[in-house]
Amino acid sequence: MRRPGMLVPKQNVSPPDMSSLSLKNDQALLGGIFYFLNIFSHGELPPHCEQRFLPCEIGCVKYSLRDGILADFHRFISPGEIPRGFRFHCQAASDSSHKIPISNFESGCDQATVLQNLYRFIHPNPGKWPPIYCKSDDRARVSWCLKRMERTSEIQQNLELLAVEDLVVGIYQQKFLKEPSKTWVRSLLDVAMWDYSSNTRCKWHEEHDILFCALAVCKKIAYCISNSLATLFGIQLTEAHVPLRDYEASNRVTPKMMMALPSSWGSNRPPF
Repeated sequence: MRRPGMLVPKQNVSPPDMSSLSLKNDQALLGGIFYFLNIFSHGELPPHCEQRFLPCEIGCVKYSLRDGILADFHRFISPGEIPRGFRFHCQAASDSSHKIPISNFESGCDQATVLQNLYRFIHPNPGKWPPIYCKSDDRARVSWCLKRMERTSEIQQNLELLAVEDLVVGIYQQKFLKEPSKTWVRSLLDVAMWDYSSNTRCKWHEEHDILFCALAVCKKIAYCISNSLATLFGIQLTEAHVPLRDYEASNRVTPKMMMALPSSWGSNRPPF
């Protein structure tokens, strides 16, 4: 296998904006609280359509490098009135991914309730809102769905949604004064190592043995960051950081997992 590009010459790369993190030292970084968010849709229509997405599932985790996953949030979202022409497209997209039913799905909650509960989870106390991150490939969809849910629910917070790849690059740059490439970071976050780990997917997707789950995406981001960075900071991995029990009990890696593992797997050294 060809190793991903690992180090980009510093003079050719603009460093990510880390000003919002205020990571002045290791202790500030280790104790910092981050939220990883994802929203799944029943489908996607072309950019010229007013209704681009139809939100159906939301997942979020509260995370720190020192303590791992501190709490998680998950809800299914009722689609409400389905726009004309959306149903067939949505059904095809759902059948090929998360398989959440478009209608007659009793687990869904209305958008206003979901959004209120999400904001209470992220921001339970008055003060500055914490950083909220998602994968860059999902950012447009997640941002659009949040704004749409705010408009329909008349709840306005205008959250700033950041790319988690920039967070990882920034941590490496601040800790080691070198930057891994975005290609390497994406490979780090896309491993299949944790796909079948217990307590990663929501209960419904776990019971139906479906890998596509909004909560699982968020938890796997936390697992990958922990696996790559915790030992570099002298943090012992726990069940809150990665599903240790499943990995240690199996004592094996499947070919699918091996194809997806980043080049730094099992190494305590940064990827440069």
